[in-house]
Amino acid sequence: MPDRVPAEDSGSDRNELGFHRPDHRGHGLGTLHGHGGAHRTRILRQGHSLARGVFGLPVTRFLTLGSEGFGVYEPEEGLPPGSWKRVEAPADAVLCPGFVDIHIHGALGIDTMTASPEEFVSLCDWLAEQGYERWLPTTVCCKADAALSVAERLPEHPMIAGFHLEGPFLSPKFPGAQPESEIAPPPAFDDPAWCPVFRHPKLKIVTLAPEREGALPLISALAKRGVAVSMGHTDATFDEASRGFSAGLRSATHTFNAMRGLHHREPGALGFALFEEGLCAELIYDRKHVSPEAASILLKCKRPDKVIAVSDSSPATGLQEGTALTLWGNQAEVIDGRVRLVGTNTLAGSTSTLLDAFRNLGADFGLEVAISLASTNPRRLLGLEGPPGVLLTFGLDLSLKEIAHPT
Repeated sequence: MPDRVPAEDSGSDRNELGFHRPDHRGHGLGTLHGHGGAHRTRILRQGHSLARGVFGLPVTRFLTLGSEGFGVYEPEEGLPPGSWKRVEAPADAVLCPGFVDIHIHGALGIDTMTASPEEFVSLCDWLAEQGYERWLPTTVCCKADAALSVAERLPEHPMIAGFHLEGPFLSPKFPGAQPESEIAPPPAFDDPAWCPVFRHPKLKIVTLAPEREGALPLISALAKRGVAVSMGHTDATFDEASRGFSAGLRSATHTFNAMRGLHHREPGALGFALFEEGLCAELIYDRKHVSPEAASILLKCKRPDKVIAVSDSSPATGLQEGTALTLWGNQAEVIDGRVRLVGTNTLAGSTSTLLDAFRNLGADFGLEVAISLASTNPRRLLGLEGPPGVLLTFGLDLSLKEIAHPT
Protein backbone atom coordinates (compact mmCIF):
# COMPACT_ATOMS: atom_id res chain seq x y z
CA MET A 1 0.00 0.00 0.00
CA PRO A 2 1.18 3.04 0.73
CA ASP A 3 3.15 11.97 -19.92
CA ARG A 4 4.05 11.15 -21.89
CA VAL A 5 5.90 8.82 -24.13
CA PRO A 6 9.06 10.19 -25.76
CA ALA A 7 8.48 12.08 -28.96
CA GLU A 8 10.09 10.69 -32.05
CA ASP A 9 10.55 14.15 -33.52
CA SER A 10 10.92 17.66 -32.22
CA GLY A 11 8.44 20.49 -32.27
CA SER A 12 5.27 21.76 -30.69
CA ASP A 13 4.02 18.30 -29.69
CA ARG A 14 6.24 18.45 -26.58
CA ASN A 15 4.91 19.91 -23.37
CA GLU A 16 6.77 22.20 -21.02
CA LEU A 17 8.57 19.23 -19.44
CA GLY A 18 9.84 18.01 -22.77
CA PHE A 19 7.53 14.99 -22.94
CA HIS A 20 5.45 14.08 -25.95
CA ARG A 21 1.86 15.25 -25.81
CA PRO A 22 -0.52 12.35 -26.52
CA ASP A 23 -2.09 12.90 -29.93
CA HIS A 24 -5.78 12.78 -29.08
CA ARG A 25 -6.64 13.55 -32.68
CA GLY A 26 -5.05 10.22 -33.44
CA HIS A 27 -6.45 8.83 -30.21
CA GLY A 28 -3.11 8.43 -28.47
CA LEU A 29 -1.92 5.64 -30.70
CA GLY A 30 1.80 6.23 -30.18
CA THR A 31 4.24 3.53 -29.22
CA LEU A 32 6.90 3.67 -26.57
CA HIS A 33 10.25 4.75 -27.94
CA GLY A 34 12.73 1.97 -28.43
CA HIS A 35 10.28 -0.92 -28.20
CA GLY A 36 9.14 -2.95 -31.16
CA GLY A 37 5.65 -3.67 -32.41
CA ALA A 38 5.68 -7.15 -30.90
CA HIS A 39 4.84 -5.59 -27.55
CA ARG A 40 2.09 -3.31 -28.79
CA THR A 41 -1.42 -3.47 -27.46
CA ARG A 42 -4.11 -3.15 -30.09
CA ILE A 43 -6.65 -0.39 -29.74
CA LEU A 44 -9.89 -1.35 -31.37
CA ARG A 45 -11.75 1.46 -33.08
CA GLN A 46 -14.26 1.31 -35.90
CA GLY A 47 -13.06 2.56 -39.24
CA HIS A 48 -9.40 2.90 -38.31
CA SER A 49 -6.67 0.65 -39.61
CA LEU A 50 -3.98 0.27 -36.97
CA ALA A 51 -0.63 -1.45 -37.08
CA ARG A 52 -0.64 -5.17 -36.45
CA GLY A 53 -0.12 -6.11 -32.83
CA VAL A 54 -1.29 -8.38 -30.07
CA PHE A 55 -4.89 -8.27 -31.19
CA GLY A 56 -4.36 -8.97 -34.87
CA LEU A 57 -6.02 -7.32 -37.84
CA PRO A 58 -7.13 -3.70 -38.39
CA VAL A 59 -10.58 -2.67 -37.22
CA THR A 60 -13.10 -2.00 -39.96
CA ARG A 61 -16.56 -2.95 -38.80
CA PHE A 62 -16.86 -6.07 -36.68
CA LEU A 63 -14.85 -7.10 -33.67
CA THR A 64 -14.68 -10.80 -32.89
CA LEU A 65 -13.77 -12.36 -29.59
CA GLY A 66 -12.56 -15.92 -29.53
CA SER A 67 -10.42 -18.49 -27.80
CA GLU A 68 -7.32 -17.16 -29.54
CA GLY A 69 -7.95 -13.55 -28.56
CA PHE A 70 -9.15 -10.65 -30.66
CA GLY A 71 -9.60 -10.48 -34.37
CA VAL A 72 -11.47 -8.21 -36.76
CA TYR A 73 -13.05 -9.31 -40.00
CA GLU A 74 -14.82 -7.60 -42.86
CA PRO A 75 -18.49 -8.62 -42.93
CA GLU A 76 -18.12 -10.43 -46.26
CA GLU A 77 -15.34 -12.57 -44.82
CA GLY A 78 -17.71 -14.21 -42.39
CA LEU A 79 -16.60 -15.51 -39.04
CA PRO A 80 -13.58 -17.75 -38.44
CA PRO A 81 -14.13 -21.28 -37.18
CA GLY A 82 -14.30 -22.00 -33.48
CA SER A 83 -15.95 -20.24 -30.57
CA TRP A 84 -15.95 -16.77 -32.12
CA LYS A 85 -18.66 -14.23 -31.42
CA ARG A 86 -19.40 -11.02 -33.25
CA VAL A 87 -19.67 -7.62 -31.63
CA GLU A 88 -20.50 -4.57 -33.72
CA ALA A 89 -18.08 -1.75 -33.03
CA PRO A 90 -19.88 1.59 -32.63
CA ALA A 91 -18.59 4.61 -34.48
CA ASP A 92 -16.15 6.97 -32.77
CA ALA A 93 -15.50 4.61 -29.89
CA VAL A 94 -12.61 2.75 -28.37
CA LEU A 95 -13.12 -0.85 -27.30
CA CYS A 96 -11.18 -2.22 -24.35
CA PRO A 97 -11.25 -5.57 -22.54
CA GLY A 98 -12.52 -5.38 -18.96
CA PHE A 99 -10.10 -4.24 -16.28
CA VAL A 100 -8.09 -6.68 -14.17
CA ASP A 101 -6.91 -5.32 -10.80
CA ILE A 102 -4.38 -7.44 -8.91
CA HIS A 103 -4.23 -5.21 -5.81
CA ILE A 104 -7.41 -4.18 -3.94
CA HIS A 105 -7.84 -3.85 -0.16
CA GLY A 106 -11.50 -2.87 -0.31
CA ALA A 107 -13.96 -0.09 -1.12
CA LEU A 108 -17.24 1.41 0.13
CA GLY A 109 -16.12 0.92 3.73
CA ILE A 110 -15.63 -2.81 3.14
CA ASP A 111 -12.23 -4.23 4.17
CA THR A 112 -11.07 -7.40 2.42
CA MET A 113 -9.53 -8.55 5.71
CA THR A 114 -12.92 -8.77 7.41
CA ALA A 115 -15.41 -8.93 4.53
CA SER A 116 -18.14 -11.55 4.57
CA PRO A 117 -18.90 -13.55 1.42
CA GLU A 118 -21.90 -11.28 0.86
CA GLU A 119 -19.72 -8.18 1.16
CA PHE A 120 -17.27 -9.61 -1.37
CA VAL A 121 -20.21 -10.02 -3.76
CA SER A 122 -21.22 -6.40 -3.07
CA LEU A 123 -17.70 -5.32 -3.98
CA CYS A 124 -17.91 -7.36 -7.18
CA ASP A 125 -21.19 -5.67 -8.11
CA TRP A 126 -19.72 -2.21 -7.55
CA LEU A 127 -16.45 -2.96 -9.34
CA ALA A 128 -18.38 -4.33 -12.31
CA GLU A 129 -19.94 -0.89 -12.66
CA GLN A 130 -16.41 0.53 -12.88
CA GLY A 131 -15.55 -1.72 -15.82
CA TYR A 132 -13.85 -4.53 -13.90
CA GLU A 133 -13.75 -8.09 -15.17
CA ARG A 134 -11.47 -9.71 -12.57
CA TRP A 135 -9.76 -8.67 -9.34
CA LEU A 136 -7.65 -9.98 -6.47
CA PRO A 137 -8.73 -9.21 -2.90
CA THR A 138 -5.52 -8.26 -1.10
CA THR A 139 -4.51 -8.76 2.52
CA VAL A 140 -2.42 -6.64 4.86
CA CYS A 141 0.13 -7.92 7.38
CA CYS A 142 -1.52 -10.51 9.59
CA LYS A 143 -1.13 -13.91 11.21
CA ALA A 144 -1.48 -17.06 9.13
CA ASP A 145 -4.93 -17.89 10.48
CA ALA A 146 -6.25 -14.45 9.48
CA ALA A 147 -4.86 -14.82 5.96
CA LEU A 148 -6.37 -18.28 5.65
CA SER A 149 -9.69 -16.90 6.87
CA VAL A 150 -9.71 -14.37 4.03
CA ALA A 151 -9.07 -17.13 1.51
CA GLU A 152 -11.83 -19.31 2.92
CA ARG A 153 -14.37 -16.44 2.90
CA LEU A 154 -13.87 -15.71 -0.79
CA PRO A 155 -17.04 -16.67 -2.64
CA GLU A 156 -16.98 -18.64 -5.86
CA HIS A 157 -17.55 -15.64 -8.09
CA PRO A 158 -16.41 -15.20 -11.71
CA MET A 159 -14.87 -11.80 -10.95
CA ILE A 160 -12.65 -13.02 -8.09
CA ALA A 161 -9.50 -14.50 -9.61
CA GLY A 162 -7.91 -15.48 -6.29
CA PHE A 163 -6.18 -13.42 -3.62
CA HIS A 164 -3.00 -11.43 -3.13
CA LEU A 165 -1.07 -11.94 0.12
CA GLU A 166 0.63 -8.61 0.86
CA GLY A 167 2.82 -9.22 3.87
CA PRO A 168 3.52 -9.91 6.61
CA PHE A 169 7.04 -10.72 5.35
CA LEU A 170 7.96 -7.07 4.78
CA SER A 171 10.70 -4.68 5.84
CA PRO A 172 10.05 -2.84 9.11
CA LYS A 173 11.73 0.17 7.47
CA PHE A 174 8.95 0.47 4.88
CA PRO A 175 5.68 -0.45 6.60
CA GLY A 176 3.56 2.15 4.83
CA ALA A 177 0.12 1.91 6.42
CA GLN A 178 0.53 -1.79 7.19
CA PRO A 179 0.05 -2.84 10.84
CA GLU A 180 3.68 -2.78 11.97
CA SER A 181 3.11 -5.15 14.89
CA GLU A 182 2.22 -7.90 12.40
CA ILE A 183 5.38 -7.65 10.27
CA ALA A 184 7.26 -10.95 10.53
CA PRO A 185 10.25 -12.74 8.98
CA PRO A 186 9.56 -15.13 6.12
CA PRO A 187 8.88 -18.67 7.33
CA ALA A 188 9.80 -21.90 5.61
CA PHE A 189 7.32 -22.95 2.95
CA ASP A 190 6.29 -25.98 5.01
CA ASP A 191 5.82 -23.97 8.21
CA PRO A 192 2.79 -25.58 9.94
CA ALA A 193 0.94 -22.28 10.31
CA TRP A 194 1.66 -20.82 6.88
CA CYS A 195 1.78 -23.90 4.65
CA PRO A 196 -2.04 -24.05 4.26
CA VAL A 197 -1.95 -20.45 3.01
CA PHE A 198 0.97 -21.04 0.65
CA ARG A 199 -0.69 -24.15 -0.75
CA HIS A 200 -4.14 -22.59 -1.04
CA PRO A 201 -5.38 -22.92 -4.63
CA LYS A 202 -6.66 -19.34 -4.65
CA LEU A 203 -3.28 -17.80 -3.77
CA LYS A 204 -2.04 -15.94 -6.85
CA ILE A 205 0.45 -13.28 -5.65
CA VAL A 206 2.66 -12.86 -2.57
CA THR A 207 4.34 -9.53 -1.78
CA LEU A 208 7.43 -9.76 0.42
CA ALA A 209 10.80 -8.12 1.07
CA PRO A 210 13.45 -10.27 -0.68
CA GLU A 211 16.30 -9.06 1.55
CA ARG A 212 14.85 -10.64 4.69
CA GLU A 213 16.43 -13.83 5.96
CA GLY A 214 14.53 -16.83 4.67
CA ALA A 215 12.96 -14.94 1.76
CA LEU A 216 14.91 -16.57 -1.08
CA PRO A 217 13.92 -20.20 -0.41
CA LEU A 218 10.32 -19.09 0.12
CA ILE A 219 10.34 -17.20 -3.18
CA SER A 220 11.67 -20.27 -4.94
CA ALA A 221 9.11 -22.62 -3.39
CA LEU A 222 6.19 -20.31 -4.18
CA ALA A 223 7.39 -19.73 -7.74
CA LYS A 224 7.53 -23.49 -8.32
CA ARG A 225 3.84 -23.63 -7.40
CA GLY A 226 3.01 -20.95 -9.96
CA VAL A 227 2.50 -18.15 -7.45
CA ALA A 228 3.69 -14.75 -8.68
CA VAL A 229 6.05 -13.40 -6.02
CA SER A 230 6.47 -9.63 -5.89
CA MET A 231 8.93 -7.45 -4.00
CA GLY A 232 7.35 -4.66 -2.00
CA HIS A 233 7.66 -2.75 1.26
CA THR A 234 11.33 -3.53 0.83
CA ASP A 235 14.71 -2.12 1.81
CA ALA A 236 16.49 -4.39 -0.66
CA THR A 237 19.71 -3.27 -2.27
CA PHE A 238 20.10 -3.72 -6.00
CA ASP A 239 22.04 -6.96 -5.43
CA GLU A 240 19.49 -8.29 -2.93
CA ALA A 241 16.67 -7.58 -5.36
CA SER A 242 18.69 -9.28 -8.10
CA ARG A 243 19.09 -12.39 -5.97
CA GLY A 244 15.36 -12.37 -5.36
CA PHE A 245 14.75 -12.22 -9.10
CA SER A 246 17.09 -15.16 -9.63
CA ALA A 247 15.07 -17.07 -7.01
CA GLY A 248 11.80 -16.39 -8.83
CA LEU A 249 10.54 -12.84 -8.23
CA ARG A 250 8.21 -11.78 -11.02
CA SER A 251 7.16 -8.24 -10.13
CA ALA A 252 7.52 -5.15 -7.97
CA THR A 253 4.60 -4.05 -5.81
CA HIS A 254 3.42 -0.42 -6.21
CA THR A 255 6.72 0.66 -7.77
CA PHE A 256 8.24 3.82 -6.23
CA ASN A 257 6.08 3.50 -3.11
CA ALA A 258 7.36 1.81 0.08
CA MET A 259 10.69 0.67 -1.30
CA ARG A 260 14.35 1.68 -1.14
CA GLY A 261 14.79 4.45 -3.68
CA LEU A 262 17.29 5.08 -6.43
CA HIS A 263 20.75 6.36 -5.52
CA HIS A 264 23.60 6.73 -7.96
CA ARG A 265 25.92 4.58 -5.83
CA GLU A 266 23.29 2.08 -4.66
CA PRO A 267 20.39 1.81 -7.11
CA GLY A 268 18.32 -0.12 -4.58
CA ALA A 269 15.03 -1.95 -5.11
CA LEU A 270 13.67 0.84 -7.28
CA GLY A 271 16.77 0.81 -9.44
CA PHE A 272 16.42 -2.93 -9.96
CA ALA A 273 12.72 -2.60 -10.82
CA LEU A 274 13.62 -0.05 -13.49
CA PHE A 275 16.63 -2.02 -14.72
CA GLU A 276 15.45 -5.63 -14.97
CA GLU A 277 13.60 -6.22 -18.24
CA GLY A 278 12.02 -9.44 -17.04
CA LEU A 279 10.43 -7.94 -13.92
CA CYS A 280 6.87 -6.62 -14.01
CA ALA A 281 6.16 -3.38 -12.17
CA GLU A 282 2.92 -2.36 -10.51
CA LEU A 283 2.00 1.32 -10.84
CA ILE A 284 -0.62 3.19 -8.80
CA TYR A 285 -1.54 5.94 -11.24
CA ASP A 286 -3.95 8.14 -9.34
CA ARG A 287 -1.43 10.98 -9.86
CA LYS A 288 -1.10 11.13 -6.07
CA HIS A 289 1.10 8.11 -5.31
CA VAL A 290 3.34 8.69 -8.33
CA SER A 291 3.84 11.87 -10.34
CA PRO A 292 3.34 11.90 -14.11
CA GLU A 293 7.06 12.54 -14.52
CA ALA A 294 8.04 9.51 -12.42
CA ALA A 295 5.52 7.35 -14.26
CA SER A 296 7.01 8.52 -17.54
CA ILE A 297 10.47 7.45 -16.36
CA LEU A 298 9.07 4.01 -15.52
CA LEU A 299 7.46 3.69 -18.93
CA LYS A 300 10.68 4.73 -20.65
CA CYS A 301 12.70 2.17 -18.68
CA LYS A 302 10.32 -0.79 -18.87
CA ARG A 303 8.93 -2.69 -21.81
CA PRO A 304 5.28 -1.65 -22.19
CA ASP A 305 4.10 -5.20 -21.51
CA LYS A 306 5.82 -5.23 -18.10
CA VAL A 307 3.99 -2.38 -16.34
CA ILE A 308 0.71 -3.18 -14.57
CA ALA A 309 -1.72 -0.56 -13.34
CA VAL A 310 -3.19 -1.28 -9.91
CA SER A 311 -5.62 0.71 -7.81
CA ASP A 312 -4.36 -0.32 -4.35
CA SER A 313 -7.92 0.63 -3.48
CA SER A 314 -8.61 0.92 0.25
CA PRO A 315 -11.89 0.65 2.16
CA ALA A 316 -12.01 4.46 1.84
CA THR A 317 -12.62 4.22 -1.91
CA GLY A 318 -16.09 5.47 -2.74
CA LEU A 319 -16.50 7.29 0.59
CA GLN A 320 -17.10 11.01 0.93
CA GLU A 321 -14.42 13.64 1.43
CA GLY A 322 -13.71 14.15 5.12
CA THR A 323 -14.70 10.62 6.12
CA ALA A 324 -12.78 9.31 9.14
CA LEU A 325 -12.21 5.58 9.47
CA THR A 326 -9.99 2.98 11.11
CA LEU A 327 -7.70 1.09 8.75
CA TRP A 328 -5.80 -1.90 10.13
CA GLY A 329 -5.49 -0.40 13.57
CA ASN A 330 -4.65 3.10 12.30
CA GLN A 331 -6.84 6.20 12.27
CA ALA A 332 -7.23 7.52 8.74
CA GLU A 333 -9.15 10.21 6.91
CA VAL A 334 -10.09 11.09 3.34
CA ILE A 335 -8.63 14.50 2.50
CA ASP A 336 -8.24 15.97 -1.00
CA GLY A 337 -9.00 12.61 -2.59
CA ARG A 338 -6.29 10.87 -0.58
CA VAL A 339 -6.63 8.51 2.35
CA ARG A 340 -3.92 9.32 4.89
CA LEU A 341 -3.04 8.14 8.36
CA VAL A 342 -4.10 10.93 10.70
CA GLY A 343 -1.26 13.29 11.57
CA THR A 344 1.10 11.91 8.93
CA ASN A 345 1.79 12.09 5.21
CA THR A 346 1.50 8.30 4.87
CA LEU A 347 -0.94 7.22 2.19
CA ALA A 348 -3.06 4.24 3.24
CA GLY A 349 -3.78 2.81 -0.16
CA SER A 350 -5.81 4.87 -2.60
CA THR A 351 -9.35 6.10 -3.10
CA SER A 352 -9.29 5.30 -6.82
CA THR A 353 -10.20 2.46 -9.17
CA LEU A 354 -8.66 1.17 -12.37
CA LEU A 355 -11.26 3.22 -14.24
CA ASP A 356 -9.62 6.32 -12.77
CA ALA A 357 -6.16 4.98 -13.61
CA PHE A 358 -7.24 4.14 -17.16
CA ARG A 359 -8.46 7.68 -17.75
CA ASN A 360 -5.30 9.19 -16.24
CA LEU A 361 -3.07 6.92 -18.31
CA GLY A 362 -5.06 7.57 -21.47
CA ALA A 363 -4.85 11.32 -20.98
CA ASP A 364 -1.16 11.37 -20.07
CA PHE A 365 0.33 8.54 -22.15
CA GLY A 366 -2.24 7.50 -24.74
CA LEU A 367 -4.82 4.75 -25.03
CA GLU A 368 -2.38 2.09 -26.12
CA VAL A 369 -0.56 2.39 -22.80
CA ALA A 370 -3.82 2.62 -20.84
CA ILE A 371 -5.25 -0.59 -22.32
CA SER A 372 -1.99 -2.47 -21.83
CA LEU A 373 -1.57 -1.49 -18.20
CA ALA A 374 -5.18 -1.83 -17.05
CA SER A 375 -6.18 -4.98 -18.90
CA THR A 376 -3.70 -6.80 -21.13
CA ASN A 377 -0.69 -6.95 -18.83
CA PRO A 378 -2.41 -8.09 -15.61
CA ARG A 379 -4.17 -10.81 -17.63
CA ARG A 380 -0.79 -12.08 -18.71
CA LEU A 381 0.63 -12.06 -15.18
CA LEU A 382 -2.33 -14.08 -13.87
CA GLY A 383 -2.29 -16.45 -16.83
CA LEU A 384 -5.87 -15.64 -17.80
CA GLU A 385 -6.61 -17.33 -21.10
CA GLY A 386 -9.38 -17.07 -23.63
CA PRO A 387 -11.33 -14.03 -24.76
CA PRO A 388 -12.36 -11.32 -22.32
CA GLY A 389 -15.73 -11.76 -20.68
CA VAL A 390 -16.25 -8.00 -20.49
CA LEU A 391 -15.90 -5.48 -23.30
CA LEU A 392 -15.84 -1.77 -22.46
CA THR A 393 -16.82 0.94 -24.93
CA PHE A 394 -15.27 4.36 -24.34
CA GLY A 395 -15.87 7.63 -26.07
CA LEU A 396 -12.86 9.51 -27.32
CA ASP A 397 -13.19 11.73 -24.24
CA LEU A 398 -12.56 8.56 -22.16
CA SER A 399 -16.13 8.46 -20.89
CA LEU A 400 -17.37 4.92 -20.29
CA LYS A 401 -20.30 4.41 -22.66
CA GLU A 402 -21.12 0.74 -22.33
CA ILE A 403 -20.18 -2.41 -20.45
CA ALA A 404 -20.94 -5.49 -22.53
CA HIS A 405 -20.67 -9.20 -21.80
CA PRO A 406 -20.16 -10.89 -25.19
CA THR A 407 -21.92 -14.23 -25.41
